[in-house]
Amino acid sequence: MMACGAIKFLLPPSAIHHSVYCNFFNKREKSLVVAGLNFVQVYRLNVAIQPGFPVGYDDPAITETVRVQRAASPQPMDEHVPEVSKLTTSPVMPVDDYDDEDLYAPTIPTPAPARQQPDQVTDAVSQEKPAEQPSFLFPPENVRLECVASFELFGTITDLKASTLANSNRDLLLLTFADAKLSCVQYDPTVNDLRSISLHDYEAAKYSDEMPTNLGQAEPLVRVDPDGRCAIMRLYRTQLMVVPFTQAPTRSDNALTGPKPITQYKSFALSLKPLKDEPVEFIQDFQMLSGYLEPTVAVLCHKSFSYAGRAAVSSESCLVAAISINTREKSYHLIWSMMGLPYDCMYLRNVPRPIGGLLVFSTSSIIHVVQGNPPHGISLNSAAVGVVRFALKPVQNVVATLDGSRCSFFETERCLLALMNGNVYVITLVYDSVLRSIKDFHFQQVLNGRYASCITPLEGGYVFFGGKMSDSVLYVYNSSAWIEAEETSGENNDEENSDGVKKEPGQQRRIAMEVVDDDEIYGPNANTSVVTTLKKLRFAPCDALLNIGPCRTSTVGEPLHNLEDFTRIPDKDADLVTCSGYDSESFVSVLHRQIRPVVVASFDLPGAEDIWTLRSASAGFHEYVVVTTASRTAVFQSGDEITEDIDHPFRVDEQTIFCCLMDDGKLAVQVTRYHIKLARPTGAEVKELPLSEKDEIKSAIEGSNRLAVVTVMGNLFLFEWDHELQDLVEIPNSNMGGVLTASFYTDRSGMFTSNKPSNVGSVDMEVEPDKLEVQRVESHPEEDDEVLYLSKAEHAELLRLRNTERTPEDFQRFLVEERVNTMPYGYTDWLIVAYVDNTICIVSVPDLIPVYRTHSIIHGPRIIHDARALENAELPKEVIDSACQGMQLKEILLIGLGVRQTQPYLFAVVGEDVYVYHVVPFYYGLDDSRLRICFSKVKNDMLTRERKLRRKLPRDMNQVDERLAKRHLRHFTNVQGYSGVFLCFPYSFFVMVTDRNILRFHPMTVDGPIKAFAEFSNGNCNAGFIYYNSRKQIRVAELEPYWNYDFTWPVIKVRSPGTIHHLTYHFESKAYVVCTTAMYPEKRIIHGGVDQVDEEMTERDARFPYPMLPRFSVHLVSPEEWQVVPEVSYHLPDFEHVTAMKVLPLRNGTETGLKEYVVIGTNLSYGEDVQSRGRIILLDVVEVNPEPDQPMTKFRQKEIYAEEQKGPVTAICGVNGYIVAAVGQKVFILGLKGNILVGVAFLDVQIYVLQLSSIKDLILVADIQRSVSVVRFQEQYRTLSLVSSDPNQMHTYAAEFCVDNQSLTTAVTDIKQDFHVFQFDPEYYFAAFGNRLVRRMECNLGQHVTNMFRFRCSSWYPDAERIGAAALTKKHVTVMTTLDGAVACYINIPEKTYRRLLMMETILSNHCSHRAGLSPRLYWNARTSSEHERFDLVSTTKSIADGKVGSLYLELDHTEKHEVAMKIGTSVDTLLEELLDLDRQTAIF
Repeated sequence: MMACGAIKFLLPPSAIHHSVYCNFFNKREKSLVVAGLNFVQVYRLNVAIQPGFPVGYDDPAITETVRVQRAASPQPMDEHVPEVSKLTTSPVMPVDDYDDEDLYAPTIPTPAPARQQPDQVTDAVSQEKPAEQPSFLFPPENVRLECVASFELFGTITDLKASTLANSNRDLLLLTFADAKLSCVQYDPTVNDLRSISLHDYEAAKYSDEMPTNLGQAEPLVRVDPDGRCAIMRLYRTQLMVVPFTQAPTRSDNALTGPKPITQYKSFALSLKPLKDEPVEFIQDFQMLSGYLEPTVAVLCHKSFSYAGRAAVSSESCLVAAISINTREKSYHLIWSMMGLPYDCMYLRNVPRPIGGLLVFSTSSIIHVVQGNPPHGISLNSAAVGVVRFALKPVQNVVATLDGSRCSFFETERCLLALMNGNVYVITLVYDSVLRSIKDFHFQQVLNGRYASCITPLEGGYVFFGGKMSDSVLYVYNSSAWIEAEETSGENNDEENSDGVKKEPGQQRRIAMEVVDDDEIYGPNANTSVVTTLKKLRFAPCDALLNIGPCRTSTVGEPLHNLEDFTRIPDKDADLVTCSGYDSESFVSVLHRQIRPVVVASFDLPGAEDIWTLRSASAGFHEYVVVTTASRTAVFQSGDEITEDIDHPFRVDEQTIFCCLMDDGKLAVQVTRYHIKLARPTGAEVKELPLSEKDEIKSAIEGSNRLAVVTVMGNLFLFEWDHELQDLVEIPNSNMGGVLTASFYTDRSGMFTSNKPSNVGSVDMEVEPDKLEVQRVESHPEEDDEVLYLSKAEHAELLRLRNTERTPEDFQRFLVEERVNTMPYGYTDWLIVAYVDNTICIVSVPDLIPVYRTHSIIHGPRIIHDARALENAELPKEVIDSACQGMQLKEILLIGLGVRQTQPYLFAVVGEDVYVYHVVPFYYGLDDSRLRICFSKVKNDMLTRERKLRRKLPRDMNQVDERLAKRHLRHFTNVQGYSGVFLCFPYSFFVMVTDRNILRFHPMTVDGPIKAFAEFSNGNCNAGFIYYNSRKQIRVAELEPYWNYDFTWPVIKVRSPGTIHHLTYHFESKAYVVCTTAMYPEKRIIHGGVDQVDEEMTERDARFPYPMLPRFSVHLVSPEEWQVVPEVSYHLPDFEHVTAMKVLPLRNGTETGLKEYVVIGTNLSYGEDVQSRGRIILLDVVEVNPEPDQPMTKFRQKEIYAEEQKGPVTAICGVNGYIVAAVGQKVFILGLKGNILVGVAFLDVQIYVLQLSSIKDLILVADIQRSVSVVRFQEQYRTLSLVSSDPNQMHTYAAEFCVDNQSLTTAVTDIKQDFHVFQFDPEYYFAAFGNRLVRRMECNLGQHVTNMFRFRCSSWYPDAERIGAAALTKKHVTVMTTLDGAVACYINIPEKTYRRLLMMETILSNHCSHRAGLSPRLYWNARTSSEHERFDLVSTTKSIADGKVGSLYLELDHTEKHEVAMKIGTSVDTLLEELLDLDRQTAIF
């Protein structure tokens, strides 16, 4: 049987690798652009104003109001930060108040946090005297990172930079990818997407000798010229690629000749192997310098590779050279160089003017290098002594190493330095303006526990810390007190000057140095030396982006609340549990995809059609629950319990179409099939408005005390509540015909306007569209210097663009104007009408002026523009009709979500599908009197439909009409603090939006199809919801507490005592077993032989950086309280590393049955001179009587067995009640008898066994260098024999079995991020009668996978009857987690489905838009190995089907879907049902 499979990514990567702050959209404002592994997201700062905060804009008034409010508040600034959940990651650890006992503190959060928020504020430097508190116009906890755009790329991003070009309305993004690729992209407002400006690929044969090796792998890096003349990218090891930017036309000296044409240059490569007669082996880093006539780059090179063992022979092997590049001649020349730098130099940083120069960062020192002056450096530890010939000044009170550090300047003389251990320092360069040199470096520790992958300063005193080992956090900083500077680089708070006069606290001072008195030459101010002022900084966290990576290990656990009461009976519900973070920011992350409601009450009510909950403006809870059937209406009173109400103002003798409360809850409105009834909540009837009996009411909507009624005949009637007449009156001339549905919308964003703001420019650049900013066309250079350099006007333009940095006060005013006061003249009301021709019209209310009209949206286009905005933007009507035959627009909803409801979203129901659009500004329409907006389609993978081509189902499952909702879109404003839309479909979804402005699509299918839904609150259910399910039950429910729903999946993060290395679930005790490490400095050296070791204590100086070694411990995490169980930890001795840990059911020879034990394999790592040994440890988790008031102390870990083995224990698994342990180069089968382990069988294996996995009596052995092998254990004969193996070399990362009924394959991942599927096929001619595993499929994941596990395929959904539920119960899904926080799965699929997906992938790879010029098909192909590694790559090896094809197909509009289906030879419904099966079967969490 031929193996066919597909890989689908369930969760995208969440780690942030790069970030930049630039004018992404226009010149009006800057945005924060972040890049992960294969995605780019754009954020802007927004403000969530708390109640009582002033929102009117008047600068003195606002400042005074805030000052008065804070002066009246008795709490300090730190207490303004609200207490948030400790289950979310803390962005910072206190510098001075760290307490080890806090690791076991309760971690119960406040219910349903509305956003991921940091929980602590730290001061920069502690002082004895109290420091004055800084002043923030907006409290830090009110500042949000709001996502405004997101783009997925088919490539691994290695670097990200932005360039400001002259005559361009927005900045250019430069993205580098693996294998020497550079893409220059720019935002295109017409399609709300990235537009490729220029593509550069230098993956050529002539660079083959420059391919990366183990000695120095060079990822592509890009740097941009500060003057905007070119960009430079590193190619492999010693090559630089130069991309010149074309210059705009300039006037010549003779005005009669007119403007000169745009000069175009082609990118070219420069080889730096010979640099000033010095051999160059590797370009470590480079930076572009400013102030030179030609583009100048400073290069940090290695003349030869060296390391710590050769420091005595070769310690000065690095150099810095500044070279000037001639873009016309494609050559360079050396300007200056600096030799003799440390061998361990890592990167360079430009020092802003007026200081200038470069900072060279090595592992133990920082050196300032500038042309014409000797270098000035400091040492951060004693290991830097003697490495270089010039003196390095030691830094007092700071001992650190800089490997893995990140540095960025946020002020002219100050930079942030984030170390690998989580400490963050502010380095102040003490500069002497007379001597034009740096006098000293001043260090201030400002944060702890911040593991940054990138640091980007923003405007207004904000700094963004991107993280791939922890969450990404936004901070705001401010100066709170001045620090006095002395000759030392440490902190000194001396309060007296040289004259003995005490200085006033907070007074700004400068340090004067003795200089040569030469007034005649240098002027009267020659003796005045302006030196950098030192000040104390305070950093406060504002917002955080959640990251669940790196996922080193993962497992499956049982949820705390079982789902026995729901319809999902056949499948076992489970949680995905993985580790994330590092060191003090390490967490246990618990995730699941489904919304699992906590049912508060439930009662039967057959025949219900719809539900409404009514609440007046002053009421805390909902007062009425109105339920309608096909013939009557039931009204319930909401209190502590839901009881049927007799005294109410509603009609109960007919079906209710719509009901609501108007006039601040004083008027009840009920719309029936032929009447509109108005009544007071007390029961007094006000009026009943009858409509024509020939025209039945189909639907009704309400908004801003207005009521719109749509009839079956397509007529729309608009009513408005008149406060003077106290009556609902019809608006004159409001009748409309040919209407399908309508929706009210109240605009709070300020986007619904015809005004065009300033500084937004045009769609394209001011140059001609066909003459792009970056070209690769050869041209003959001119001799005039103006062709080579910018003119004065262009220099002035670039300086103006670069000097747009606002002061903190100006930036706060900008936030008030653009974010808080978006509607200075009040909110505006609009009516959105959908007509029978599937067009949408936006009408102003109450004057009813059409201001926006679209073409037909029945096919779901990516961008919806106004019909008058662009020319030739409509598809031919016959194309739409042929593709969308039988489809009809059913329902629309336009609402405001996000911060203060300022983000408009449009929901449209077409047939069985839902289209979601985000309203974005579009200022470039042809008609200036129309609304300047457009609708951009939001990417989602929702499949809400059921199968049309399913087999005959049981009678109770074929009642489709009774189970499906008639009103699909249900808006809610407060469900556990979240707002959004609930989609009532056969597969229902919560669409939630928080302050992050990212739509979260959470399915709720555990209770079957949801027919009706409404938010609900009463005494027993606070901020919950009520719904009607397919079992004819009305249920009152809440969301599960403690979960954060502002993520792709709902998540809980439980803080861990240290870095998590192993994680498993103990089923008997319902607890998670976690193996963590805590780092400690080691001063001992181990000597000795095999049986006895000796310890030698070493003592070095106080500044010596001792090696940090891990100390392992085993803890229990309880899912009841979501915290670490206290006083049950098992600590391992020093030097003993845990290499494997699993919970295995073992058979004890002295007992009957199986019992679960925690089995741990260790390795005693004393050093390379001592033979490695290991131990196997068995722990039993027992339940005891808990201590008083400590219910979590009911668990204890009891050691059963802990004996040393003859080699290191590297991997562990279980088979038939036995332990399978890899000890050295052997695999042993061990049985438990009493308290000892007895050997049963063994087998010699390859080099180093990395992982073991078993199924029945088969064992999969993964070797770190020799691929995988399949071993069989025969218990009857007590033998362990080799079945089959892969003879190729492969650096294996993870391996697992794949089960599909009678078919068994193996999945393997390697160091090259490839995913391989092997099959045992003795009949295959290359299999050597079954001795070799056959490689059937492979692909490249683009991410490192270190853990995989199997779980049974989902078979609970009704559509599974078409395939057969019995077959699905014997089918497993192989789940994998990546180091970037992504979750993927591999599943075997039928051959017909596989071939359709491959054909769809082939067509879409050519049809879809290739962002940044990247092909999805090339990205998915496995990386070709060398011939000596792969000699069995034959034609039968095929590619694994890419599950992302489904996402690409769902992004297409319906005409494109129809075209793809026609090319494949099938229908759209057939392809969607294939994707539906793949989605349903992998919905296992």
